[in-house]
Amino acid sequence: MYKIYSHNNLISATLSAIGIILAVAPANALPGQNISTVVQWAKTKSQLPTLRYNSEAHGYDGTKGKLYFYTDVTSQNGTVTKEGITVSGDNRLKFTTKNARAVKLLQNIYNSDIATDFQKSRYVIKIGRDQYYRGQKFAYITAEVQGGSSFQIIPLRNLQEFIDNAKYCQTNQCDL
Repeated sequence: MYKIYSHNNLISATLSAIGIILAVAPANALPGQNISTVVQWAKTKSQLPTLRYNSEAHGYDGTKGKLYFYTDVTSQNGTVTKEGITVSGDNRLKFTTKNARAVKLLQNIYNSDIATDFQKSRYVIKIGRDQYYRGQKFAYITAEVQGGSSFQIIPLRNLQEFIDNAKYCQTNQCDL
């Protein structure tokens, strides 16, 4: 009887600890999650803008200062397929695996797991201006754009699809 009581206490303590960790751990919203989760998460990040639905872009976006943040979704209330950040007017911030300012920004917006995953990701290919990287958790697309630097995070399982689409669009007219 004592073993059962002790075992139940151990289970109860473990579940309580997990609950506390989940309550204290910072939420992050990533591709694959529901858009309502991402919109709520963005409200908790002081560096991110308020996100609004953009029917032309089939996603949510917003600008705050020099930072533009967007998400693509399967439908207005659907699943996030990719997220992107563009920072304009800062010549020192380039979304590369070796740029400490970019990695720190990703850590501040997402968390250290995502920043580290990007930092340790493997370069795959460059198509046009886009550079593709394979991380352990996600895939990433970076580019130098007019007046800034852009970063996209996509599900790892979709990396080849994005590469194939980019290759196709190099020789065919695509609606971007």
